[in-house]
Amino acid sequence: MASLAKLVGERIRQIRKVQKMSQEELGELAHLQSSYIGGVERGERNVSLETLEKIVIALNMSYSEFFRFGEIGTSDKLSKEELIEVFSDKLHKSDISDVKKIFEIYNILKKGK
Repeated sequence: MASLAKLVGERIRQIRKVQKMSQEELGELAHLQSSYIGGVERGERNVSLETLEKIVIALNMSYSEFFRFGEIGTSDKLSKEELIEVFSDKLHKSDISDVKKIFEIYNILKKGK
């Protein structure tokens, strides 16, 4: 299971990208450095509740919307590159047996085209 810091970071990145916002733009709106935003998105920084509040407000979201972690990587608004990034991250965290199963499914789908 992913750490809460990683989940929060992934959620921030997902929402920011769906809103077509750069880390710099989010940093400006939240009065934070873009490098800090990047560290939070990668789960490398533990964000305080006060700072998280600034980010959620800058993303123009309600708290209940923000904490819908089940939506990470499932949005149809994500670009091909963003979906690949989310999927790749999930593959890296999966067991080898799961990765092999996914690869088998990919090969079956590829043959069906």
